[in-house]
Amino acid sequence: MSSLEYLVTEKDRLPGGMNDWRVGREQFRAWPAPVRKVLDVVSGPRGSRVLHGARVVAAAALLAPLPRRGRLAADLVLSATSLALYPRNHYGTDGSDQVAFLVQTTATVARALEDRPRAVDACLWFAGLQSVLSYATSGWVKVSSPTWRSGRALPGVMRTKSYGEATTWRLLTKYPRTSHALSTGVLALECAFPVVHLAKGRAAPVLVAAVGGFHLANAGVMGLGRFLTSFCSLHSAVLYIAGPRVRTWPDGRVERRDDAFPVAVGALLTAALAAGVVSRTRQRRTVLRGRGDEREMTTASGNTLAYRWAGDPAEALDPAAPVVVLEHALSSTPERAEWLASELSKRHPVVTYQRAGYGRSGYAGSRHFDIDSAADDLADLVAHVAGDRPVVLIGHSLGGYLVARAARRLPGQVVGLGLIDPSHPGEMSESTGTQDPDGQRVTDVLNQMAISLRLCLGPLLKSPDWLGQLPSGVRGLAEAQYRDPTVWSAALREWRGSLARFRLYEGPLPAVGVPVCLVTCARTNELTEAQKDLQDEYAQVAPRSVRHVLDVHRDAVVGERASATRVAELMTEFVGGLGHGAADREEETADARSQL
Repeated sequence: MSSLEYLVTEKDRLPGGMNDWRVGREQFRAWPAPVRKVLDVVSGPRGSRVLHGARVVAAAALLAPLPRRGRLAADLVLSATSLALYPRNHYGTDGSDQVAFLVQTTATVARALEDRPRAVDACLWFAGLQSVLSYATSGWVKVSSPTWRSGRALPGVMRTKSYGEATTWRLLTKYPRTSHALSTGVLALECAFPVVHLAKGRAAPVLVAAVGGFHLANAGVMGLGRFLTSFCSLHSAVLYIAGPRVRTWPDGRVERRDDAFPVAVGALLTAALAAGVVSRTRQRRTVLRGRGDEREMTTASGNTLAYRWAGDPAEALDPAAPVVVLEHALSSTPERAEWLASELSKRHPVVTYQRAGYGRSGYAGSRHFDIDSAADDLADLVAHVAGDRPVVLIGHSLGGYLVARAARRLPGQVVGLGLIDPSHPGEMSESTGTQDPDGQRVTDVLNQMAISLRLCLGPLLKSPDWLGQLPSGVRGLAEAQYRDPTVWSAALREWRGSLARFRLYEGPLPAVGVPVCLVTCARTNELTEAQKDLQDEYAQVAPRSVRHVLDVHRDAVVGERASATRVAELMTEFVGGLGHGAADREEETADARSQL
């Protein structure tokens, strides 16, 4: 079916289409030249048509009464062409294509080893367990989402252009209790699907019929017809592995199913879990070990903050020079801003620290977290490390919001603020054009990351692209922090606290009382005019400000060397113009645009 659809529709493969090979081939530019030449032949218009035509013929052949070798050849063609066409259809494949490839490949292996019953049973176990895992994983991931638990997800899907259906959406919105019951039924069905293996498989036929009906409904309402055929092709394997191990046929033959495969899988999973536990323990030790020169202090809230002086010891510098304190972003750590800290420390005493719950810093507060308590902790840290010296606070993203709040708690000591693409309490308003006005998507991601890492799934987490941009000396620690569940739990706590505070915001921002250097990142999700105005408000409530716009994304501005160096230059110039007492309070706003 997928190949027939491909042959009769070419819009997405025309120049400028989503699957235009001239664009898609760029993602393979790092592959060896001979492989890229093969991909060009296979993925070109003529090659793609030939392969899809071969798939149609092979699929039709499986419906004919062919001998064993003929069916094996047809399965082999389907498996090989699926693999060959995957790069070409990288942006057009979905779950049905992946399941179809799995079934075709498993059938190929089973037919090739048809005279070895143990191998055939292993193939059936593989296909059946994959089906059980697919439903269970889908269900439990949905359960972790408040959108699904609340029943909002199903009407939300039905109102989309891609998978929605107007009549169904109207019915679901008209009868919300029924809609919620359907959502709960889907969750219960998928989460409970592993029950097929209990009670000698007595529940298997009922559950298989139920998920078959589920796919049939999706085919009719959401247009997912190929999901019906692909996922249901696994159901015979599910019934086989869930059924009795010994079967007696009418002619007296006795067949015993070989169950070595699930035993081997269980052993591998146990070993993988043990490896995950060991990996998590090692990562946590790396996080707690830190960089070796951290110091600790306890705030008035009882939280323990780990901090360090970057560059030369502070005692060796001019005691009248302002101390620069860096505040990191949400779900980040000081190591992500190492380029910025190292550049600033060449001219100023610099302090970096980890907020409560991050890295070596401990959180002693209650579950109900107020984001302003993080600003209180920062104020306590400043008093501890700076004494009577003047201080400049520099914050990135959420850190920008926190340093502005902390500055109001330290009148007379904070002499300037550096705000790098700062978060604004009004940014969650729908009027700003944000794509996540209730913050639920971010909440779900942070929650899933924290849960997954607590379950020791860290080794499965792909190393982030930004890791390679950091100085080599901090990459190991930064990666360990990225895989540390406590970091994500702290980020989730802060995010929920920020949402609670931001929802109460009615504006305007209170005056900060000190000069501000505002750096706006032009690539931050293509900021709307309303979002730009919110950031500009930080400059407007300052007695004196200077603004800069950098052509870089918020997530990269302090992590990439070039952009971090540029930010350090701007901040150094700003701090140098403050004077040690920052007595100059006359209003002056200078607009500057800087390009990397």
